[in-house]
Amino acid sequence: MNKVLYVARKAKGFTEKQVAKALQIEESAYRELEASLTDVTATIALRAAKLFNIDAELFIYTEWREQRLVKFAMDEIATFKQSGILNDLPPQHLFHIVNLGNTALSLQVELNHCVFRQYELENDNEALRQLNAELKTMVKNV
Repeated sequence: MNKVLYVARKAKGFTEKQVAKALQIEESAYRELEASLTDVTATIALRAAKLFNIDAELFIYTEWREQRLVKFAMDEIATFKQSGILNDLPPQHLFHIVNLGNTALSLQVELNHCVFRQYELENDNEALRQLNAELKTMVKNV
């Protein structure tokens, strides 16, 4: 369970539906985030940070992440096997498909962290611009 999402929602007295609307996602998608069935993306974390006035990084839940990714991959493989799509593929091809999937999931996580870092840098830059403008005004008035 993503305890930060859950506690923040309860503390504000919001329903799952209200939070989902504020985060611009479906209510079922929000339930998956709160239950940690899916990972919070950087975009969702930033929206949640604004909604709850909490640091966005706290919403990115990583506990048991590897186990969840493995389970997700195994479920996807089982679905493909049941459909018969993979019947004619040699085992080494299946291995490569799984490897590509894991790489894609890892890159998605890195992308989320980069988006979040970009947001932090933009805020830092804005603060520096304001400070610079204030200093110029002070120097001009001296």
